[in-house]
Amino acid sequence: MIELSESPYEVVQQALRRWGNVRPTEGGWLARCPAHDDRQGSLLVLAAGDARVELDCLGAGCDPQDVAAALRIGAQYVVVPPPAFEDGPGWIWPGYLPSVGLTLIDGEDGVNTLAVALDVAARASAGSGLPDGQHPPTGHDVVVLTAPHTTADARRLLAASGADSGRTEVIEVLGGRGGQRGLRLPADLAQVEELLRGRGVELLVVDVMLVCPYRVPAEMALQALCEMSKDLGVAVLAVRDASKRAGWLASRRAQEAAELGSVAAVHMAVNGPKRSKALVPVASESWKVMGGLQFCQAVRNRPVVWNSRFSRGTGRAIESADLCRRRPASTGAYRFLEGLLAGGPVPARDVSAAAAGVGLAPRTVQRARTELGVVATKTAQGWVLSLPPQHVGR
Repeated sequence: MIELSESPYEVVQQALRRWGNVRPTEGGWLARCPAHDDRQGSLLVLAAGDARVELDCLGAGCDPQDVAAALRIGAQYVVVPPPAFEDGPGWIWPGYLPSVGLTLIDGEDGVNTLAVALDVAARASAGSGLPDGQHPPTGHDVVVLTAPHTTADARRLLAASGADSGRTEVIEVLGGRGGQRGLRLPADLAQVEELLRGRGVELLVVDVMLVCPYRVPAEMALQALCEMSKDLGVAVLAVRDASKRAGWLASRRAQEAAELGSVAAVHMAVNGPKRSKALVPVASESWKVMGGLQFCQAVRNRPVVWNSRFSRGTGRAIESADLCRRRPASTGAYRFLEGLLAGGPVPARDVSAAAAGVGLAPRTVQRARTELGVVATKTAQGWVLSLPPQHVGR
């Protein structure tokens, strides 16, 4: 259960208490729905990051805006509900993946973005439940463009993710074999379009760095993919892992892609707490940015397992991403302090002793304290350190 101590969450809690029967649950609360005659407490209120909540009436399916109005809380406290599949441009995954246009996932170092994209593609092909629980009315035809060294892995990930084999096709065209050059963008845009035309493809999955030749800016490949998606009327889901050529800082790459203007949606795949990962929307031209979703990779027999809403908002996720790349000297101390103080205030002398015990220098710990925003408070027993309010419960 997430402890919510920020003032916006307190506003929501106070509004819920006015209706009574408020009970804590995983990630939020259950309460009486004020929009209908609810005696069971069927309103699920989940913390969705950015000091906002998601309102889900399990009893009568009341509209979240009606619930918010009945609670007398402003729109700034409520997550935008997902659109319907037919809203706006149409959706493969409402709010996250439009049915026409380029959607890009930029991955932080240590996150397998291809596995995330193929999991979404597998669900779309089979018409099964999407990561946030929405169910598409029908399956979609999916094509995955691969290189020789990624083909076997792509097929394995699709099969393990439950893809419909009759609606998915893996085409090995991006890498050269036998002395023949593979297709590249933007130079071979016409050939790629000709390859896809007539196949009835609705969703194309591609790794940007495989389709982009060396010494050609990735932005040119992204622009070509945007043009192709509009020419063919298909959804393109592109991924870009952290690498020396792509750039290690996923947060910078994602924000630069969002500024291109031609990309329909940009998401980041980041490292979350306790070895989890998260898909965090950064920008969308067709819908207000949705909340992040938490997942784990390489769990049991499925490459990606989605489990809950991501409690950190977009701004906090961008701020925390790529920490090890931006400040390698203080990364260990940052995570050490975050874990040590997660349970509540700790005397400063105990923090210093624990840091010395794991080999962290005092100056490194001090830099990490500044980066994390640790709060120092003087008490009768001496100084104590605690996490700032926005970190509590995360």
